[in-house]
Amino acid sequence: MSHPTRRRIATVLLAPTVALVAWAFIRFYGIDLVVTAGDGTVGPADVFAAALVGAAVGWLVVLLLERRFRHPRPWWTFIGSTALAVSMIGPSYFADGASAIALITLHIVTAVVVIVGFAGTLPVHRSGDATRCPPWWPCSCGYPSR
Repeated sequence: MSHPTRRRIATVLLAPTVALVAWAFIRFYGIDLVVTAGDGTVGPADVFAAALVGAAVGWLVVLLLERRFRHPRPWWTFIGSTALAVSMIGPSYFADGASAIALITLHIVTAVVVIVGFAGTLPVHRSGDATRCPPWWPCSCGYPSR
C-alpha cells in the first residue's frame, strides 16, 4: 500500500474521531446541540456518520482530481473550502445561538482534518495525461479540451 493511500485511510478514520472529540468537548461545556430538523438533537452517531461520509466523499473527489487535473492540490483546496462554506449553511439555518456556533465549529474541525489530510497526498503540479481539461470544463487554462 502506498504512502498516499495510507494517509487517505488515516484521514478518513481521523475525521470522525476528531469530530467526536470536538462533540465531547462541546457537550462537556454544557452546550446542547439542538436543531429544528429530525429528532431535534445531534448525537455522537450523527456526528460520526456525517464526518465519515464527508471524508469518504472527499476521497472520491481527490481521486477524480488527481486523475483529471494538472494542478490537483489547488483545485482540492478550492473545492474543499467551498464545500465547507456550503456545509455551514445547514447549522446556520437549522440551529440558533450556541447550538449553531457549536455545529459550525464541528464542521470546521472536520473540514480542516479532511482538507489538510488529503491535500498532503496530492501533487501541486502533475505532468503526463492530466494536461487536458475535462470535457465538461470551459478551458481557459491554456490546455486543449477534449
